[in-house]
Amino acid sequence: MFFREKKTAKKPVLQLVENRRNAGGRVCQKVVVSLSGCPVPDEYRRAVAREVTRRMEGYQRIFEPESNISYWTGRVLEKIEEAGKLSRPDFVEAKYETGKKYELICREDIEHTDSRGLGPHLVLLKAWNSLGLDDFFTEHGFSRDSIATAKVSIFNRLLEPVSENELPAWVGTTALGELLRVRPEHWGEDRFYRISDRLLGVRHPLEKHLRERERNLFNLDRTILLYDLTNSYFEGEVEKNELAKRGPNSKEKRSDCPLISVGVVVDAEGFVITHKVFAGNTGDCRRLMKAVAGLEKAAGQGGKPTVVVDGGMATKENLQKLAENGYDYIVNGKRQTRANFAADFLDRNSFTEIEGRDEQTSKKPVFVRRIIRDEETVVLCRSEGRREKENAIQDNTERKLLEGLENLEARIQRNDHRLKLNRDGSLVNRVVGRLAARTTRASKLYNIEYDHQKRKLSWSRRESDWNENRELHGCYHLRSSLRLSDQEIWKLYITLTRVEDAFRAMKSDLGLRPFHHQLESRCRAHIWITVLAYHLLRWVEFSLKLSGYECTWRKIKRILEPHCYATIITPTAEGLEHHERKPGRPNESQKFIYNMLGVEWRNLPVRRDTYRRRECAKM
Repeated sequence: MFFREKKTAKKPVLQLVENRRNAGGRVCQKVVVSLSGCPVPDEYRRAVAREVTRRMEGYQRIFEPESNISYWTGRVLEKIEEAGKLSRPDFVEAKYETGKKYELICREDIEHTDSRGLGPHLVLLKAWNSLGLDDFFTEHGFSRDSIATAKVSIFNRLLEPVSENELPAWVGTTALGELLRVRPEHWGEDRFYRISDRLLGVRHPLEKHLRERERNLFNLDRTILLYDLTNSYFEGEVEKNELAKRGPNSKEKRSDCPLISVGVVVDAEGFVITHKVFAGNTGDCRRLMKAVAGLEKAAGQGGKPTVVVDGGMATKENLQKLAENGYDYIVNGKRQTRANFAADFLDRNSFTEIEGRDEQTSKKPVFVRRIIRDEETVVLCRSEGRREKENAIQDNTERKLLEGLENLEARIQRNDHRLKLNRDGSLVNRVVGRLAARTTRASKLYNIEYDHQKRKLSWSRRESDWNENRELHGCYHLRSSLRLSDQEIWKLYITLTRVEDAFRAMKSDLGLRPFHHQLESRCRAHIWITVLAYHLLRWVEFSLKLSGYECTWRKIKRILEPHCYATIITPTAEGLEHHERKPGRPNESQKFIYNMLGVEWRNLPVRRDTYRRRECAKM
């Protein structure tokens, strides 16, 4: 339902209108009541219309609306009743008697209604309060209602990421309104766009607050910082957005779309220190120095931290600049250069096995060897697990190469007119070139020739090169300016998976991709809200880890989702109905997580109402 003003000869008349479909399936508007003498103020009309709709549907909630909305809702319902269009309910509210009272109930008629998700929201509220976010936002001028809106926007990324347009409908299906003591069904989507702009406006002080709060809560060591980037793609052309640029290195293989890149710096435990946003066409190696500038200040430690990055950013220029700025580094050497250490890799007796690997997870062993070269510490690594993976990748690539060559040979034999064999062999060579480019891991080890005169395609594998290449599978090397032991350097580098875990969570669970926003500021806000959601996710997972229970957010959410708020309807033999709006009792798995995180679930809001069957009662 909604309000509209109808112009008349004397003065406009306010009407309450609802949309209905006629017999032909077309939507038409029907006037519910004309509200002459009931001038509902403009600022309350949307909220009052929603409240009237819910009251007429018999909706019940724990908290009453604010006084102005409640007043005008009552006035409109009176007008509807005067017009004879208010259905007379079977039950009217009776006085609720406190204290224990024994009654005869109709067990088979007990029902529950209006169930709403509760469990994951309790955990996120605990994380929010532990990080001191209410106090931060209050200090920066956010009202209680704005803070509640920020919670809804950020929590949504962890629970069911939707657009700002869909957030009002989504929050109505959750228990957040009851937990936050707000009426989110009266909110419009513009509220969430405004709150995203405000959150972006306090990004830098909020990042500083979260860094300090997390370091103090968990005693985090910020001497090792990990940096990596990812990118995401846009839906649409986004011509006016300077960040949306087409680039050749889409990690989602979406070169058909404009891209945006995000660089994230995390500590060794996976907590985000800061993030940077770049245009999608900027190379990875060109972003490194911008991202690490001032990291020692962000980390909050006395000295400069050690930077751990992937091999794609380990250019000679970048490493030189890191050294000039006083940063130690650990990088992964590029795969193309591991052949420079072939003789060292083949000396297996000089390698030692990494200690402390978790045997219960059946991890394959890793062997390391340290050498000094060009004033750098180089750690050579041999991984059995990586060797098996590289073998499988190369075997699969070789299969695709051979299948492609066999198909091309069959086309030549049947004189496929698309190859234009009567002219020359250029098209055949072009097909071979494209196939070789798609299967580089195998094609670089093959000799492929086409004889146009004989119309003969031939290929052979260079066995010596193949065997030499195969010997290096599972081998990689790390480069570092630190004079640490080989095992220490390897263990520091392997923490780079923390960044990969962060990106995986943001893109798969937290709705980072794709981008639907057109404005640059909204794209930055979208990324920032995702990062804030990841702060909460990391608090939950790390808190459980410290308690001895390692669990992903996805699993936690799956366990807690069945815990709900619901209204229990209990009819009695005396014609009464007791409605109790209360949380359900958590099962043992849910209690275990709540207790681990210190979540208080026993004293949640409860509302009790009693209704008597309406036989002779007056409205």
